[in-house]
Amino acid sequence: MLVSMYLDSIEGTEQESVFLNHFVELAEDEDVAKVLHLPVVGKLLKALVSLGSVGNIATFKQTEHYKDIKDWGITVFDLEKGYISIHPGSKQLKKILAVAAIVWAGILLLKLRKKYKLNIET
Repeated sequence: MLVSMYLDSIEGTEQESVFLNHFVELAEDEDVAKVLHLPVVGKLLKALVSLGSVGNIATFKQTEHYKDIKDWGITVFDLEKGYISIHPGSKQLKKILAVAAIVWAGILLLKLRKKYKLNIET
């Protein structure tokens, strides 16, 4: 399920406060603060920290961080214990696949170049 769909489903329910409380604790973690500057992970963590700090989902949807997380996938195993998995959604998986294909093609080209001693002008 997408994060945006999940947030819509719990918005205004008692599950909303339980869900948000887990991200309040995340904002207080020193290890999380150390990785907020990283490109992909940092953007996701900034959105999660923002989710915990705004107080409700309706306000979070108005922030700039909502667009950074709305297309990610989420699986909730046990909300009370905080067993939540946020993982790449279909948009992120397509990007990952494209990058992997480019890297694979580059490696294949280098191997072919070495094996057949191709002269490729750069």
